[in-house]
Amino acid sequence: MKRICIITVCLSVMLCGVFGIMFLKDSQSTAPKKETATSDSAPFSDRGLTLSLAAGDAKVIGIDSNEEKYLTKWKSSNEMIAAVDSGGRVDALKKGKAKITAEFSDGHKVECELTVTAAPEKEPVSTFTTAITANYDILKKNLLELKKENKESDKTVKKLPYRLMVNREQNCVTAYTFDKDGKYTVPVRAMACSCGLDSATVTGAFNIYFHTRWHPLMGGVFGQYAGAISDDYLFHSVPYTDLTNDSLMVGEYNKLGECASKGCIRMAVADCKWIYKYCPIGTIVVIYDNENPGPLGKPEGIKITDEDCGWDPTDYDENNPYNSNTPQINGAEDVKIKTGTDFDVKSGVTATDTCGNDITGKLEITGHVDTNRAGVYKVTYSVTDALHRSTKADITVKVVAASLVAVSEKPSVASVTLDPIRASYL
Repeated sequence: MKRICIITVCLSVMLCGVFGIMFLKDSQSTAPKKETATSDSAPFSDRGLTLSLAAGDAKVIGIDSNEEKYLTKWKSSNEMIAAVDSGGRVDALKKGKAKITAEFSDGHKVECELTVTAAPEKEPVSTFTTAITANYDILKKNLLELKKENKESDKTVKKLPYRLMVNREQNCVTAYTFDKDGKYTVPVRAMACSCGLDSATVTGAFNIYFHTRWHPLMGGVFGQYAGAISDDYLFHSVPYTDLTNDSLMVGEYNKLGECASKGCIRMAVADCKWIYKYCPIGTIVVIYDNENPGPLGKPEGIKITDEDCGWDPTDYDENNPYNSNTPQINGAEDVKIKTGTDFDVKSGVTATDTCGNDITGKLEITGHVDTNRAGVYKVTYSVTDALHRSTKADITVKVVAASLVAVSEKPSVASVTLDPIRASYL
């Protein structure tokens, strides 16, 4: 009898274990898995989320991949303030408040309180230069101060708006304005240049002592917007074969950013013209060597691909054919695919800059497509080139249930799994 009891107990324990494992397995397969939030991502349903976006901006609200399997719907409480697509991409439309809600198949939902603020005032950025600019607020204040001093004083104001630091080793010119103590410590503009081959450019501290619109250069060529630094050492444009804006030596232009001159400091037209217009006689110029290009870094250049077009792309002369050019995004088209199809949002999409150079690597993509869930997804491609010119393209990806797609339909992009693009939690 004792033996029978023991056997019965053992069988009971075994059966409980088997059913327990089956129940546990079943419960894990039907309920979202909760994960601990990290600094990189967090399960959306672990907590409510507050989000702030400026009008015109878009962001994807990320949710845990395990929970995404049970997501049924995204919705916005006010489509006039913000729209949300099937992938959790929120587009802020105008100032106000809206509630973004994620609904799940088990009946629960999580809400995100969204505040849309007015689009911020952006600092002016020239689209005719590759220069890096910064500290516009301080510069603007300084220029107003100098204008007031010039108006109120009968004497020549000795304080000048800028000091120029030329890093000969890095072929980079950084302009500084003065701080509250009157010292030139505030970087406002960095520009690429070409100093002399074999250290032919002098080093030391100098002053600009004259400006001229065109200046003859060695070899029977000419430079635009020259500024004399020391003896025959000048700031000037890349050489032209004659006194016309369309006779640029394209091969020399494409050397900007590396040593190329006989000693002068060559710059793109927009940059040497900036010195010509805004750095008056007496402006201090310091030429030195350092492995660090400067606090703003060294701007990326832009190469001319059309050797028959003798214009500097940064020349904002009204006749410049580059004036109307912008970056181009190619291959971004609406697509309809069936559920379960692998989809690569990057496949077949390329970008070129103002001069036709490939800048596909600069493409930024906003959007998230879940091919396991039918819905309408918005994806935006955007790119900015070295001239600060931007363009964007929007596409719609429609994911439909496989049973609703004709056998003959095929996705118009290559089949590569998309890595979800997710937003940072605030």
